[in-house]
Amino acid sequence: MARLSMSAICVLIFIGDIAKADNNFLTGANDIIAVVDEDGDIKASPFNVQFGKKDIWLPRSGHVVSLEVNEKDVPVGMVLDNEGQAYFPTLKSDGSSNRQYRFWSALLGMGNPSPKHRTNSATSSQLSRIGLQMGPNPIMYRVTTSSGSIVTTSAVIHLMNNTAKLVISDIDGTVTKSNIQGMILPALGLSDWKHNGVVELYRKIANQGYQIVYLTNRAIGQSDMTREYIYSLTETPYEMPRGPVLLQVESLLGAFQTEVNSLWKLN
Repeated sequence: MARLSMSAICVLIFIGDIAKADNNFLTGANDIIAVVDEDGDIKASPFNVQFGKKDIWLPRSGHVVSLEVNEKDVPVGMVLDNEGQAYFPTLKSDGSSNRQYRFWSALLGMGNPSPKHRTNSATSSQLSRIGLQMGPNPIMYRVTTSSGSIVTTSAVIHLMNNTAKLVISDIDGTVTKSNIQGMILPALGLSDWKHNGVVELYRKIANQGYQIVYLTNRAIGQSDMTREYIYSLTETPYEMPRGPVLLQVESLLGAFQTEVNSLWKLN
């Protein structure tokens, strides 16, 4: 069995230290799976979205998040907490958000509501008012900071009926040949690092009427890069099928540390 070198151990210690200090530096959002039942009611997976310190250097708590679905503004909004995570306030019955950003409250950590007054799950009423259509619905989250800058991040709401057939696949180590190398090398442009034949296999599964759902331990701040990577994979004449991409809701270095710790246990 392979052993970790002393240099690898030092890297592990270094990553562990900086991961503790890292606090949601990057911006990103998970895709959303929405399901409509026979009565027309819609339920959906959580709206996990994060605005990182790289894009909003001011204290983030209290910033209002506007939503745009299918290139149209919708009457549903969210609010950021101290860590840049967006949530729906549960005290407002109409699902909108008209809070005002208060710098000193955010700076002193006083902007977060009680957990019982917040959620990242939209109600059926909210979902019915955002103009969803069957299939993929692009969603853009937009924050106008107190300094006047506009920060956005995007994802896709996949609306399907409750008879849809899903195939759930991990990305790291399943689509890619290795968890960590599959996470790093494509970002550096060194290799696609995928298994041979995986694109043809997934395309043939999708052609049988199955919806592929992609899971990964990568941090939510890597959402754009991960979608671009998955959808860029080709094996002539096959292309990777589109589907929801769901990432881990934690910091980039925290996610990387999880993968390194897994490698440590294997060795």
